[in-house]
Amino acid sequence: MRITKEQKRILDSLRCERLSSDEINMRQVDSFCNYRNDSIAGVLRNEAYSEDEHGSVAYYVVKDENGEMLFFFSLKNGMLYDQHLDEKTIKLLKQLYDYLEQLNADVDLTDEERQVIESVKEKVRSRKGLTKAELERIPNKNAKLLEDLEQELNKNITHVGRTYSGVELVHFCANTATDETWRSFNLPQARGAVVFWQFVVPIILKVREYVGCEYVFLFAADISKELTLEEYYNVFMGFADEGAMATAKPLYDLSCKFMYQEAETLQQRREEFFENFNSDE
Repeated sequence: MRITKEQKRILDSLRCERLSSDEINMRQVDSFCNYRNDSIAGVLRNEAYSEDEHGSVAYYVVKDENGEMLFFFSLKNGMLYDQHLDEKTIKLLKQLYDYLEQLNADVDLTDEERQVIESVKEKVRSRKGLTKAELERIPNKNAKLLEDLEQELNKNITHVGRTYSGVELVHFCANTATDETWRSFNLPQARGAVVFWQFVVPIILKVREYVGCEYVFLFAADISKELTLEEYYNVFMGFADEGAMATAKPLYDLSCKFMYQEAETLQQRREEFFENFNSDE
């Protein structure tokens, strides 16, 4: 059954805005948290505002009519291709991530050192690119690991087959401090699904009016043996891994799942989502 007028009114009362469009967001992000993976919420609390201002990654926040932040997501341009990259670099970066995890367990770290570690970890996770200066800031450095990694990162461009234009959904995170607010809406669909079809997809459709965009893709991070996130992104948002496409794998965990979908069909499937918003009794 299609979405009701009251449900549509609730969704229309929500607003989506660029993080850096309002300075008040700099203060509001301090209360944003996520019990499942707060390191992603930490990105919003720390470097997101600056990155959004500079345009390296576009961050969006979804708010209710009272201005409370319910969700945030981020997008950036990406590229898919039909051949995998050399796994040596990927494995070295995974070693770096594991090493940073070990360092982070040191109780004697200063707040500044811990912030450096978290910043480098997130850049590894989201493939934002690491500079030599950033690697040099890591406390208690593993010199051999960093030397090997720097050599790999300085290699020439890898040649691949045909490339495909795409947009990456980099971050996708609910503010669990607002769970009660979301439940009060009494909507039958998951919060992430609503945010994706109500706010993310229209942005991607707008992008397609100006530049080529064949695919939308993401990485299902920290998947469990039950593939919880993979199933979530597949069932509620239409992402899949059909094996036909490739891109740089997630660098902090080789078990992360690369998933994608065609951008051409997004409008049709968005309409279907709202047409079937409520289960038929």
